[in-house]
Amino acid sequence: MINESGITIEELMKHDIMKDATIIGGKRGISRIVTGANIMEVPDILDWVRAGEILITTAYSIKDDEKALKNLIPLLNSKGLSGLAIKTKRYLEKVPQIMVDEANRLDFPIIELPYDLSFSDVMNDILLQVHNKQSDLLMRMDEIHQRLTEVVLSGGGLKEIGSTLYCIIKNPLVIKDNIFSKSVPVASEEERKLLEKKMKNAIKEQNLYEDLYQDVSKEEPYKLKMDKIEQKEINRCIFPIIAGKKFYGEIHIWEMNKKITAVDVRAIQYACTVVALELINEITIFEIENRHKNEFLDGLLSSDEKIRYSFIKKAEIFGLESDYKYGVILLHIDDLEKHFYDSPEENGAKSKNRLMKTIEVAVKPKGVKLISACKGSTIILALAFENNVQVDYEKQFCMDIVKDVIQAIKDNYNVITFSGIGRCYKNIDNLWKSMEESKKALSFARIFNNDNIMHYDNLGIFRLLCMEHQESEIRKFYKETIESLCKYDEQKDGELIETLRMYFECGGNLKKVSEKMYIHYNTILYRIHKIQQITNLDLSNPNDRLNLEVSLKIMRIINDPAFSCRENDSNSIQNL
Repeated sequence: MINESGITIEELMKHDIMKDATIIGGKRGISRIVTGANIMEVPDILDWVRAGEILITTAYSIKDDEKALKNLIPLLNSKGLSGLAIKTKRYLEKVPQIMVDEANRLDFPIIELPYDLSFSDVMNDILLQVHNKQSDLLMRMDEIHQRLTEVVLSGGGLKEIGSTLYCIIKNPLVIKDNIFSKSVPVASEEERKLLEKKMKNAIKEQNLYEDLYQDVSKEEPYKLKMDKIEQKEINRCIFPIIAGKKFYGEIHIWEMNKKITAVDVRAIQYACTVVALELINEITIFEIENRHKNEFLDGLLSSDEKIRYSFIKKAEIFGLESDYKYGVILLHIDDLEKHFYDSPEENGAKSKNRLMKTIEVAVKPKGVKLISACKGSTIILALAFENNVQVDYEKQFCMDIVKDVIQAIKDNYNVITFSGIGRCYKNIDNLWKSMEESKKALSFARIFNNDNIMHYDNLGIFRLLCMEHQESEIRKFYKETIESLCKYDEQKDGELIETLRMYFECGGNLKKVSEKMYIHYNTILYRIHKIQQITNLDLSNPNDRLNLEVSLKIMRIINDPAFSCRENDSNSIQNL
């Protein structure tokens, strides 16, 4: 990275004091930065020089040592010096060609000083110019800090921070938010047209800074990627947004208009800090809001009328109107705590916040009000929308919302999500009913539905099985029908349950059953006979056949821990 706290060799040569000096070697290195000056009086000068200095000498101490003359330039270059100024016509008539050749090879500038130029005058001029440059730099950095700080103090968010940074560095950029997936692109209209696809790809691509301890260093404050834009290769500089050893995102900058300077780097790094502070503030607000939402939903969805009434009075605080329609959607992600886990200190909070924000972003285009809460592996979405959606369309409307949400979760996190949808009700006081329905629908979505989505209205006959206080009757029915088959399979490994399931799947066609199970037809006949013998039910009898088919479904319900058709004294959402 270029150090801008000094002056370049090219700038130095334009000063009046250097009007009679000439660059005789390493001219391609005139962009090297001079941050100080030193004088060479002894052969072991390397022990006393620092990177960025220009070395001034008469070469008296090595004038007769050809090897030392040859090695001087490579050694000075290895130490990071910016150049060598030699006064000739006193001890050296001219600079040896061997030194000029080395300077040209290494792009290390050699300046030939006139005989009458005083070393002290050269040093004073260099140090004065470096001091002035450093003062200007400090003033500019202070101005940049004030501008970015003022944005935050005046209530500006990521968009305002990005716009201010754009004005400073004069290059298009994207602030990539890793917490709430709320990335912000900033560019002129012309730049946006050229970079639209690149910006979208930058937002979607995996973060480069996966290991903060290995990837971030003072020597390399950013990473480079090359993007091809209209047959031209453009550098993309990627800076990490870090605070307290925690990763919050990245800032991507395209060098379309100019190369990033050292001042730009410092401005971007400060902007990264400001963005991190803004995100930390948003996280705090989001977590406080979530706590209030959880408490509100807990009361609103209670089956206790008195508790519900006390919370319904607070509905207006959350923007819920009395003439809205209301419904509940449940989302379930197996091992949610495991998938959304950052570190022991954070307990997965950051990832959960990001997940909840992803859901909010997916729901927003539908124009509904959303109150969400996360309990264990289940996410509760309480929807409120204006009473202008036709009743026939309500179910499809909710199904479309769920599909968008599940797709957004899949795109961002690649996890399997199940959903149960309750009916919509005109009165907010009936929202708890939608909650109960969505719990039942979710249970069946996990057990039967290939799309992972189940609306309560689509349960059909299973709605009867979900009626309150039916668990004992369901278990009794199961014991009377196929429990004996399950025990037989466990003891004999007879595969009778699987054969019965396939029997219904194939519509009672035994030939198809044989083909699908890759088992001889006579074996299938034997198993069907065995099933009827053990259950004492006749598959040719419509009632017996219905009982066996329903009992298969019940078996899966009973064996699934998520099944919610059981007596529960508490309707708190904490007990999902």
